[in-house]
Amino acid sequence: MLSQMFPEQLLQLSKYDRIAVYLFRRLAAGYTAANLPYELFFDQNDVRAAMRAAVADGVIDQEVANVPDIKYTYDARRELPAEIVQAGHMTWLQVKKGVYKFRRTSRPNLLWLPQMLVEVPPTETIPDQTPPFISAMLGNDEQAVFTRVRNAGLISHVLGFQAWPIQGHHRTTVSYGQIEIDEVQAGLDGQRGTLVPISGKGGQDKLSWSQALNLNTYGFEKAPVPGQSVRSIGLWRDMENTVWIVEFSPHTEIDEIQIVKVRRFKFW
Repeated sequence: MLSQMFPEQLLQLSKYDRIAVYLFRRLAAGYTAANLPYELFFDQNDVRAAMRAAVADGVIDQEVANVPDIKYTYDARRELPAEIVQAGHMTWLQVKKGVYKFRRTSRPNLLWLPQMLVEVPPTETIPDQTPPFISAMLGNDEQAVFTRVRNAGLISHVLGFQAWPIQGHHRTTVSYGQIEIDEVQAGLDGQRGTLVPISGKGGQDKLSWSQALNLNTYGFEKAPVPGQSVRSIGLWRDMENTVWIVEFSPHTEIDEIQIVKVRRFKFW
């Protein structure tokens, strides 16, 4: 049988982690590490049943109303608890609206920069083109990062051609459900139209392979003009206000996605 942490260990986890563990135990009951399926499918009813059981056992105080927020935690903030990945890395993916799966993957979901890189790129110092009056009103979230990056023309600089913003906070539906793209840009790479979906994170929130999958899937399924190429970009501002720009390969199978290019910038 799969091992389970002791109750006192479970109670040391965050609330969302405790819910995820209860969900996993519900889905993986009767399996061992050797025969655990490649994918474990579940829906929001399973998540709510796991929460009810956790409340009944005194593991959490009350249910969480917003189930997608639990999933988002493992898209951007932390890896799944150790009990869930004891047989190998797993990622929480969407299958369709309200339906999900724990999917075995070849690596952890979050991109830990710079630790995961074989070669760390040098920091490029560039002038902040944002006017001081505007800069004083910006926060520290991903939208502030987008503003500074856009004003400095960094996306076009990294891509090697002029890209233009065409839509921000684009919430749409792809084959496996609803996703949100932080910004969509487009331009001509030579003579070829290129769509540039972008995900931006800052501080404690990380980029992830599941986010890269969303960007690539959006690019191939929702491209306004058939035949466009796709170059997906992740922006991340670290705790030292360094902006990392990551380009992903355009695969739509999560384990096949690779980092094509990484550059990092510091504004002055």
